[in-house]
Amino acid sequence: MSRFLTKEERIFLLKQWWTSGKTSRIIKAAFQAEFHDTKFPTRQAIYQLARKFDDTGSVEDATRSGRPATVRTEENMQRVSEAFLLNPRTSQRRASLDLVISCRSLGRLMQDLNLKPYKPRLLQALNKDDPDRRMEFCEWILDSTEEDPTLLDRILWTDEAIFQINGRVSRHNCVYWSETNLHLIIEQELNVPQVIVWGGI
Repeated sequence: MSRFLTKEERIFLLKQWWTSGKTSRIIKAAFQAEFHDTKFPTRQAIYQLARKFDDTGSVEDATRSGRPATVRTEENMQRVSEAFLLNPRTSQRRASLDLVISCRSLGRLMQDLNLKPYKPRLLQALNKDDPDRRMEFCEWILDSTEEDPTLLDRILWTDEAIFQINGRVSRHNCVYWSETNLHLIIEQELNVPQVIVWGGI
């Protein structure tokens, strides 16, 4: 927790730690009054901060050892951007393998690039004469209801669920990665093998 505190906050905590006789309630009240937007650290974190000061004479964190993180570089960001620009339908796992970047690091790079997943909408494919047929039906239903006002009451209204067996596109498995919504549309052909479940009232 102390790693996320500023130097000023750490010094303030240590002063309160010593002057209050290490009383957490007093330290918390003073800290929250001084730093309204900072979450109060745990007693264990304060104890570790005090012990570090006793051992090193400083409230600063020790320099981390090991290799610095080098994945989120401008070069890698450019590679990721180009990869999804060329093939926005590629999966994160596939891109991770192609770019030789771990999935976790790739996810962070994609966040930096503001890449978001978008799913295409599925719309019924229309034939050339469909608009005319729709207009004809609308005109027919209007004329018919004028002649017989009870017509709509005698119509069986139905709904259906269609399960196609020809490998229908699943929007859950079809994701496009892009900075903006591409508003992609996938047209579906009619008259393909399918199972229809329907009900009417």
